[in-house]
Amino acid sequence: MQFGMNISTDDPAGRDPMSRLKDYLERARTAADMGFDTIAVAHRYSFGPAKADERGEPLSTSRFQPLLVLAHLAAELRDRVNYVTGIYMSTFAHPVQLAEDIATLDVFCRGRLRLGVGLGWMPYELEAFGIPKSQRVSRFEEGIDLCRRLLTEEVVNFDGKHFQARDAHMVARAIQKPMPPLWIGASADAAVLRAARIGNSWIMSAHIAIDELERQLALYRGELARLGKPFPDELPIVRIVYVAPDRETALKEAEPMIAKWYRDRGTWGWFLTKGSAGAVADEVMRSGRWIIGDPDDCVEQITRFRERLGVNHMVFAMVWPGAEQEKLLRAIRLLAERVLPHVKD
Repeated sequence: MQFGMNISTDDPAGRDPMSRLKDYLERARTAADMGFDTIAVAHRYSFGPAKADERGEPLSTSRFQPLLVLAHLAAELRDRVNYVTGIYMSTFAHPVQLAEDIATLDVFCRGRLRLGVGLGWMPYELEAFGIPKSQRVSRFEEGIDLCRRLLTEEVVNFDGKHFQARDAHMVARAIQKPMPPLWIGASADAAVLRAARIGNSWIMSAHIAIDELERQLALYRGELARLGKPFPDELPIVRIVYVAPDRETALKEAEPMIAKWYRDRGTWGWFLTKGSAGAVADEVMRSGRWIIGDPDDCVEQITRFRERLGVNHMVFAMVWPGAEQEKLLRAIRLLAERVLPHVKD
């Protein structure tokens, strides 16, 4: 069982970028020093409209772009950890550029890169790139196909609906052969089947309840069997985590944060969870969408995922806006010292 830490957070839009960079680096160094196996960086282009409308002020946060952050971290952490793009919205990238960037980054990461990619669904991102919603699936699949061929073949000719290439030859080459492992992010059933078809593994969403994941895992296994493909060696999952020295503190600090997190996103049509802070926190804990509590609670919840789903690479995320750096670092240390020793083997 491997464990990773996603060092991205939803920072306030107006926060000083140098201060944010300092925090990113401190979280990554702490996770590596404490024995985490993997460092992950999330991806997003836009969270919503630039101006308020009848729903109120839009959710506006800041993030760094993952390929550049991972390259920076790899220069310092080198081969101490694995590196994951989690999840890179490849629908918006040109596959030639993406293939060159990924090959270069794999070298920087000493052949320890996992390429986690996803379809993307936020309408504001699609609009920013001028991509009709009706084309996102075909563009995503076609882009992955061309990107894979560029990474694995010497010369590529490709004539697609969205992308074309004639006698294309890359100037960068990855260390991993034939290419870095391709983890496909998927939440809907159709996307899970797509992950079985085009990916090396399916990386399970942070927001799907464990019962639903268990049902979808059966779909995934069935599709692999139909295609004659083996089950992957790595089965990754992302879970949002909030751990404190004791359960009372964890719940007290997490409840209002969870309620605000879902309330803000519900306003813009992302999630439908409603109710009081306590009710929302109770629901996300019961469904397994977040891992919350003291270290013993976290051991129990992680064990449940391992036993019911067979996951063997869990990436923790702490993405809530305005998170205090010291609490994030506290969580990393608590997980490393009092949780991981009980669940790694």
